[in-house]
Amino acid sequence: MAKQYTNAILITLVLLVVNSAGAQSRQRPSETITTAFHEDDELSLLLNEEPLRRFKKQAIQRLAVSSGYLTEGENSSTHRWFATEIGTGIPLGNFENILATEVAFRNDVLTLPAAEFNRSNLYELSCSLFFKKPLSNKSNLLINVRPSYLGDFEATANTFGMFGMALITKQLESHDVTLSYGIVHLNQVDVALLPGIGVRWDPSPKMTVDLRFPESRISWRLDKNGGYSEHWLHASIGFGGNRWGIRTLDGNDTEIRLKYWSAALTLEKKIDGGGGWWIHLSHQFARRFSESGEVDFRLSNGFQIAAEIAY
Repeated sequence: MAKQYTNAILITLVLLVVNSAGAQSRQRPSETITTAFHEDDELSLLLNEEPLRRFKKQAIQRLAVSSGYLTEGENSSTHRWFATEIGTGIPLGNFENILATEVAFRNDVLTLPAAEFNRSNLYELSCSLFFKKPLSNKSNLLINVRPSYLGDFEATANTFGMFGMALITKQLESHDVTLSYGIVHLNQVDVALLPGIGVRWDPSPKMTVDLRFPESRISWRLDKNGGYSEHWLHASIGFGGNRWGIRTLDGNDTEIRLKYWSAALTLEKKIDGGGGWWIHLSHQFARRFSESGEVDFRLSNGFQIAAEIAY
């Protein structure tokens, strides 16, 4: 185990060096960095509150390390993971046109005694590209593409994954409701394209309701330290999972999948300019494990605790 995490730390250092060297020429974000380029909170401005800046005035926008552990009572499985990422963002001429990148690495350790499955070498290496362009004062175009390697560094089949999203967001005249619509491709779902429809309601700077697929959540601001930091509590429910291409002991390549639904509470601290930390407790249910789409195991419900610290 120590050797696995030593390898993960070494890969993290490599990613930091490589992405820092190219930070002036490439960018992109995941969901976390995507929200960093939303407009400042209009309600906060109207109420004379000082909103937090959601991005830094530099190329490197984000450095983060996170980890999680799942436990369940019937011992049908154990699952833990470690992840790291680095994100950059550069305005194309102005801060209204943002191009950003994120390079991420994750190592999953998954054990299923009933399936005689025990793997500590499930890896995900991804590079994501995000672009935002205003279409009008109230509308924006968001494009997010994230190709990834998902495997054990031995298999050659079933190791390519792709997440894709093309959405248009439109803020209604009421100023506190934003609609989003477009198409989404999820790596863990067989359907090529899914409709992407969402509604975001901001009744006040202290509350946000975000209804969308594959995850919806309600957020409450607990406190605010001027323009320096904020604490938030998030309640969410959604669909999750992943897939990997692996090489079996007999030398054949196969694909494994893990799917589940999750209800979670997350305590988050946001810092001016981006970054902070979060602690996440979730209940995972309707968990399923499959191999090559044929062998299907129903797993016990479980609880996951996870945490992240980010710059």
